[in-house]
Amino acid sequence: MPGSNAKDQSRARAEKLQEMKHYGLHRHFTGGTTVAMFGGGVKKGHVYGKTADERPLVAVENPVCMEDLHATIFTAMGISPKTAYDVEKRPFFATKDGHGKAVMDIFA
Repeated sequence: MPGSNAKDQSRARAEKLQEMKHYGLHRHFTGGTTVAMFGGGVKKGHVYGKTADERPLVAVENPVCMEDLHATIFTAMGISPKTAYDVEKRPFFATKDGHGKAVMDIFA
């Protein structure tokens, strides 16, 4: 997730896991990730954002938080990110508290 300060990422430079210090390079990168989306009006071949070229590989351009990613997915499905249902007399939102905002730049 953008802005993560996880301390468990290895910063050793290596293309192959050959020494114990290299282990950890295979872990999930907490500061940057990739999502492939297609259909639902998403632009073909479009790349949104950028991840750093060097470890710890954090998002360096147009980071998207989880609430906004969820809102973008719901928007692609034709569902308003502000959709809410009452469950046991409490609102249950499609996105966290209905605050997610879709990344409209990815849509054609």
